[in-house]
Amino acid sequence: MSETGILKKLSDFFLAPPKIDSDELRELLGEDDSVLLTVQALSCTYKPRAWVDRNTFFRSILMLTKKRVLILKNSSKVNVLRDIELDTITHHKFGSTRSKGLKLEIKTVDAEDSIMFHQQYRKEYEELSGKFEEAMAQALELSAGGGETLFCMHCGVKIPAASVFCSSCGKKVRV
Repeated sequence: MSETGILKKLSDFFLAPPKIDSDELRELLGEDDSVLLTVQALSCTYKPRAWVDRNTFFRSILMLTKKRVLILKNSSKVNVLRDIELDTITHHKFGSTRSKGLKLEIKTVDAEDSIMFHQQYRKEYEELSGKFEEAMAQALELSAGGGETLFCMHCGVKIPAASVFCSSCGKKVRV
């Protein structure tokens, strides 16, 4: 077998998403939630306010549902590393890294997640960015319900969605 053939097989092995047990996944999601998109991530870095709790998960799976973003361990069993509800996200940004990788940053009131994708997943990444924006808009509509509110990304206080500045800390909410 040639050297390039071995490298291709190894590359396919490490970058292929695993098959996830559908019964466990259905139990985790519940009746009213469904999977919109599943993408293999290169690494996911979880950065909470407490420095000692920081962690990086390699070769994990990002799963976007109607209500949340799940980061799962890369195995056939459902092992949730992070569960981020869409209505708690205060800021998100899609971009690229210095090494031409793809990156998604998600900020909530109490933590920040940085998810890196391999260049090979550019098509899935572009699909993720579109579906993520749609899901975020839907989540904002659902969470707004009676009164439109959101969380300040600086202090975590719930404020009206039309606000430009936070009434508690005074910092700018909308960019």
